[in-house]
Amino acid sequence: MKCSDIIGIQWGWNSTAALLRDGKLIACVSEERFTRKKNEMDFPLKALGWIMKEYGVTKDTISAVAIASIEGDLEYMLTRRYTDYKIKDHIREQEEYWHPKLYQNKKVSYLDLFKDKIKDDLYPKAYWRSQRRSPRPAGYSEDREAIVAEFFGIDKSKVRRIEHHSCHAAYAYYGSPFRNKPCLIFTVDAYGDGLNATISRVAGKNCWEGVERIFSTDNFQIGRIYRYMTLLLGMKPDEHEYKLMGLAPYAKQDYYFDALEVFRKTQVVEGLNFVYAEKPQDLYFHFKEHLNGHRFDNIAGAVQRYVEDCLVKWTSNAVKKFNIHRIVYSGGVAMNIKAMGKIGDLSGVKEMFVCGSGSDESLAVGAAYMACERALLKKNRNPEKFIRPIESMYLGPDTGLNSAGELVGRHKHGRFDVTKNVSAKKIARLLADGNIIARCAGRGEFGARALGNRSILAKASDPAIVPVINEQIKNRDFWMPFAPVVIEEDWKRYLVNPKSIYSPFMTVGFDTVPENRREIRAALHPADHTARPQMLKRKDNPDLWEIMHEFKKITGTGCLLNTSLNLHGYPIVNNYKDAMYVFVNSELQYLLVDKVLIHKKNNRKAAR
Repeated sequence: MKCSDIIGIQWGWNSTAALLRDGKLIACVSEERFTRKKNEMDFPLKALGWIMKEYGVTKDTISAVAIASIEGDLEYMLTRRYTDYKIKDHIREQEEYWHPKLYQNKKVSYLDLFKDKIKDDLYPKAYWRSQRRSPRPAGYSEDREAIVAEFFGIDKSKVRRIEHHSCHAAYAYYGSPFRNKPCLIFTVDAYGDGLNATISRVAGKNCWEGVERIFSTDNFQIGRIYRYMTLLLGMKPDEHEYKLMGLAPYAKQDYYFDALEVFRKTQVVEGLNFVYAEKPQDLYFHFKEHLNGHRFDNIAGAVQRYVEDCLVKWTSNAVKKFNIHRIVYSGGVAMNIKAMGKIGDLSGVKEMFVCGSGSDESLAVGAAYMACERALLKKNRNPEKFIRPIESMYLGPDTGLNSAGELVGRHKHGRFDVTKNVSAKKIARLLADGNIIARCAGRGEFGARALGNRSILAKASDPAIVPVINEQIKNRDFWMPFAPVVIEEDWKRYLVNPKSIYSPFMTVGFDTVPENRREIRAALHPADHTARPQMLKRKDNPDLWEIMHEFKKITGTGCLLNTSLNLHGYPIVNNYKDAMYVFVNSELQYLLVDKVLIHKKNNRKAAR
């Protein structure tokens, strides 16, 4: 039984396209990588164009196109809320839209309020121009099917919308290595198709039912609470939550306890349900009032602790209730690696896997998985035998470098030294000597985490490297930690991981071995010494592994500092031209493109 080509589409927050061919995920990339606009909301035209050209997808090879989410939000699309809104726009939304509606019972037109944000140059232009003149919010969800069918030139019957949390659940399970054994599947986010948390299960061997939902709720508000705290602390919601998570460990429990009590007085976990101890009229304005006067770091520490406590209790209760001790997680809240680490520590959890980048960009993959599952079940075939786990997140375009001569010819008389066929040993020596090297090699990673192919790499033992990367290259907030990439033979040396939880995609936080922290301290959180590791096996990325192997020969350390190759506020680079832009417009001194090493001849920022 084959599924042929199934296309998965996430169209909205961080629009993304994925290709599932005969049950294997072979391509996935977000539109932002092409448009260079963070969290691009437009139809993933360029992403789909690349997939179709690269893999020869035609209307004749496509068996189904799956659109993630039953409902679409026309107003957010017209205003490009997730792409174009600034912090002041989000505050305006709260104060001039939600406050009058919730507290004064006034009717407020969202599109009238944000008419300055409306754009009609989205794809397809004729459709969006008609919506600008006469919006049809109720019809937009279904209109997407016709738009997609026309794009591919296929019959509309091949296009289907798949419920939001079903996509999250399918991604969480089918993307994991777990098969043929009972498993609980958790999804948690701010909101999607009327829900914000679900639990599903697969029964194990000879399971013909696929992913079966056994619990759902629209009343689990921690995703929204975290979003509002991000905004109240002056950061951009739906984008900068990771900054709040990075800030939280600096807070001390003795100081954040009062703020924690504010959160605990709202929602609590009872069994599998979330109930209000005291239900506020609105979460944003409630916390704005009741946290007034609390210091910023204490708020961050308190909300992080609150989220961890809620998720740990909820997960523990579910594991006990259903007597299943193997779990997977997805949804935007699953991006909270500290919470995932706490869940992994639960005595009732025996095995755990968190697939890469479980926010809404992964819905494209989940939608394709779910469409494939339905097709297989319709034929009375077991999906577990055909849908293959995700083994690699290197699912995007390659560097686009046709030959080393492209770079050599362009720069040999300029301000760069260009070396072809550079060895792993040479790169390892430069890193060991304290140099910072940007690496753009092979296929780009899907998702929010750079996994070595679109990364900035450095020696992890030297904390002096951290401010250099922060100030001269990334322009990122000083409190934010970096992450380590660790080769397999050194996982136990650096990571406290008694259950051997496998985290190849930087999705779980771990404590670190105290006596070995000095060797990797630049890649740890400075406040609590935790790590968000990329656990690297040789087969996953042989070229990166070879560099690290040579680095260990020199230094004795099988770990490098790893952070994404991009300028602050921009998506991770897509190809070597994007990488060159970052190289030229930062203080980076070395850029490795495939096997070509580029070095600035002086220590000054190169001319644009």
